[in-house]
Amino acid sequence: MRDMSCLASLLRSFEPIAVALSGGTDSSVLLALARRHGVRAIAVSVDTGLTPPGELPAARELSERLGVPHVVITLDMLDIPAVRENRPDRCYVCKRAMMEAIVAEAKRRECRTVVDGTHADDRADTRPGLRALSELGIRSPFAECGMGKEDVEALARELGVPVRPPSACLATRIPTGETVTRECLALVAAAEALLAREIPGTIRVRCTDGRRASIEADPAYRRRLEELLDAVKELGFEDVVIAQAGYREGGADSWKR
Repeated sequence: MRDMSCLASLLRSFEPIAVALSGGTDSSVLLALARRHGVRAIAVSVDTGLTPPGELPAARELSERLGVPHVVITLDMLDIPAVRENRPDRCYVCKRAMMEAIVAEAKRRECRTVVDGTHADDRADTRPGLRALSELGIRSPFAECGMGKEDVEALARELGVPVRPPSACLATRIPTGETVTRECLALVAAAEALLAREIPGTIRVRCTDGRRASIEADPAYRRRLEELLDAVKELGFEDVVIAQAGYREGGADSWKR
């Protein structure tokens, strides 16, 4: 693991801080690290209506365990045309709206710096929302200290923070240009929750044409996935298939390549 003194000194130079807490591994480790080093901090989460099940409860549970004040902002992303219409710049627009809300809350609570869990392995080509961070002056201590995914996961084990499978907003399950509907989001959330109880690792249920689904998961569990197809279809999908290649990073457009 890299020298921890960089992280500790950086966090202290930013305090009091507001940690943009999604409930995923990276931001959770950042909050736990700030607490370990006695950095004055609050946690701020945004309920966008696009959050995968389990993330907000995880954020709340961690904040309570660490004794850190936790603020949840409600922001309906489907009220924003670029998000609802699933335009190519959706991720940037969504991230910008979320972070603007967190920055405003941080100012109200007299926090000097907003920090997030972006690390050195996060790439702008797969995370277009990263541009919003620099525009709003949000700092990313892991990235600034040269710490990547493996470093963050090692810290998670040291700090007793669960390492959760990679996650992304539910809108990434719908191909660019197809309208994001509450019905489709609910179907995806229900299907992924059902499969996560049976299959370990990263699971994605890609949704197109409103009610067609493609399941991405570890091919090693294909037989179990086949046994679960009817249960997924009964949630309300017209057709369900299993992606041969398993999980592919890049959103719902990836499974059409």
